[in-house]
Amino acid sequence: MIKLVITGLCALGLLACAATSVDKAPPIQITGMVMENQTQMYVSAVRLLVPATGNFVSCGNIPPESMCSTTFPEATYTGNPVEITWSQGGQIHSTGQFVLQLPNDLDENNSAVAHVVISGPGLAGALLVQASD
Repeated sequence: MIKLVITGLCALGLLACAATSVDKAPPIQITGMVMENQTQMYVSAVRLLVPATGNFVSCGNIPPESMCSTTFPEATYTGNPVEITWSQGGQIHSTGQFVLQLPNDLDENNSAVAHVVISGPGLAGALLVQASD
């Protein structure tokens, strides 16, 4: 769990973490998603969208300090920008588009999951992490 929190903080730019941009790596197979609410407020309508394709994954309501996760048929992430949107405290938030970062220890021969972390009102990030077996 701590590794996931640190990974999320890396995605948010809160820690200086070595990572590789996905456009410099081979396509990664993604089989699921985890959306983590690290705040003290409910978040709702959380969505990870790939604007170039229109594909998205979402969760309805995530209580404070908990998470929502799902699996889906394997999809290839090839470096298209993503955007995270969510509602919190009566306001709609968006990260704007950004490219997911790959941790240096990610094995591209095994599947990954997208890990989204909402750490505060208007603060979120995501990156790919190795899927657990």
